[in-house]
Amino acid sequence: MRRGIGAGAAGRGGTRAPGEAGQRVVRMEGWALLASRAAALLNVVVALVAGAGSERRFDGAVALAAGLAAQSALLGVTTLRHGRRLRPWTGWGDLAVGCAALVLNATVVRGPYMHSWGFFAYPYTLVGSCACGLLLRRLPQVLAASVCLASVYAVCDRLGSGLPWWNIVPNAASYLGVAPVVWFVASQLRRLGAELDASRAVALELAAREAVLSERTQASRLLHDRVLQTLEALGGGSWVTDPWMRDQVRAEAGWLRRLVESGPDGVSTAPFAGPEAPSGATGGRDLGAALHALARERGRQGLTVEVSLAPGAEGGFAGIPARVAEALVAACREALTNVVKHAATDRATLWAAVEEDEVAVGVVDQGRGFDRAARPEGIGLFHSVRGRLAEVGGTVRIDSAPGEGTSVELRAPISRSAEVDEADEAEEGPVGPVGPVGLVGPGNQGARRTRGARRTRGSRRTPGAPG
Repeated sequence: MRRGIGAGAAGRGGTRAPGEAGQRVVRMEGWALLASRAAALLNVVVALVAGAGSERRFDGAVALAAGLAAQSALLGVTTLRHGRRLRPWTGWGDLAVGCAALVLNATVVRGPYMHSWGFFAYPYTLVGSCACGLLLRRLPQVLAASVCLASVYAVCDRLGSGLPWWNIVPNAASYLGVAPVVWFVASQLRRLGAELDASRAVALELAAREAVLSERTQASRLLHDRVLQTLEALGGGSWVTDPWMRDQVRAEAGWLRRLVESGPDGVSTAPFAGPEAPSGATGGRDLGAALHALARERGRQGLTVEVSLAPGAEGGFAGIPARVAEALVAACREALTNVVKHAATDRATLWAAVEEDEVAVGVVDQGRGFDRAARPEGIGLFHSVRGRLAEVGGTVRIDSAPGEGTSVELRAPISRSAEVDEADEAEEGPVGPVGPVGLVGPGNQGARRTRGARRTRGSRRTPGAPG
C-alpha cells in the first residue's frame, strides 16, 4: 500500500516527478486523505448506532450511509492505485457527492432528529472536506468549494429542521476553516519537499564536481612529477641531438606545463606541437593549414603524408567551430601515430572535405592492415580518437583487413557541434561506427580501397584497431 500511494509519481501533464522528499510528501498526502475519510465514515457509523430504531425512515438513512461508504471506498482505492495528487476533477466530484449527501440527508431525516443523530451528512462532509484541500490545486478553488458546502448545509438545515439562521450559521461557518487550512499545510509541505530535493541535487552535483577536481589534481601532480620533468630534461639537455626533435620536445613540455598549471581550459585540447604549428590554429579557417603542418611534422619523422583537400574545402572550413577542428586534428595525429607504429609503411594520405552540414577527415594507408576481430582497440584509439570525436558529437569509422591497409574516417556535424561548443557541453552520447569510409578525397583516387570501403553507406560493423 505504501508503494501504491507513492506510485504515480511520474509527472502528469508534463510535470516532473518529485524527488525522494517530494515522494514522501505525496505518500503523506495519500494517507491523510484516507485517514480523514475514515474519520468521516466513523461519524456516520456512530450516528446510525445512536439512531437505530428511532425513526421510520431509518432504512433510507442506512442506504444513504451505504452510498457514502461506497464512494469513500472508491476514492480510497483510486488513491492507493494512482498515488500522487489525483486530478482536480476528483476533488470536484467528491464535492458534488458531499452536496448531494446533504440534500438527501435533509430529505430522508427531517424534524427533531436533524440535530440529534439524523443529519450525519454534516459531520461527514465537514471532516471529508479535507479532500478538497488536498485535491484542489488553487486556494480560490478551495474557498469556493468550502463556501458551496457551507451554503448547501445552511439551506438544507433550515428547510429540514426549521431552526433560525442564527443557530445554523455557526455550524455552516465551520466548513470555511477546514479545507483552506489543509490546503495551506499541504502546499507548504510540497514546497519544502521540492526545496529539499533541489538542495540534495545541488549537493550531489557539487560532490561530483569535487570528485572530478580531485582526480584531475592527482593526475596533474603525476604528470608534473614524472612526464613533465622528463620532457623538460630532454628538451634542455644534450640527450636529443636532432634540433627539430629537441624543439618538438620543448614545445610539448611547454604545452604540458600549461595544462598542468591552468587545466584543460587554459590550453588548446589539440595542441599543434612543433615549430611550424600555425598560430591560433584552432578554428575552422586553419583546419587545412593544421593538416598540412601535421603532414610536415610526420614527414620529418620519416612518414610521407599526402594532404588531399576536396575542391572548395578551404572555403567550407570557415564554418567549422574551433572545438571540432581541434578534435579532428588531434584524432588525425593519433591515427598517423598508429600508421608509424603498426602499418609497416612510410606513406599515408590525409584527406578532408565538407559535406553539407558535416566535415569529414580521413587517414588512409596502404600498409599491412590488421584483423579487427582479432585485435582490440588500444587506449590511444579509444581515448584520443573516439573520445575526442564523442565530445563534439562525431563518429569514427575504421576499415582494415590484413594486407589491404587501413582507413580511418572521422565525421563531425558542423551545426550540432557548434551548439555543443557554445554551450560547453561534451556529453553527446557514445561514438559508434556509422557510415562507410567513403572516398579518400580528390587527388588520391589511385589509393586502393580497403574491403570495408566497398560497403554501402549506413552499414555498421564493430571496429577494432591497435592503439
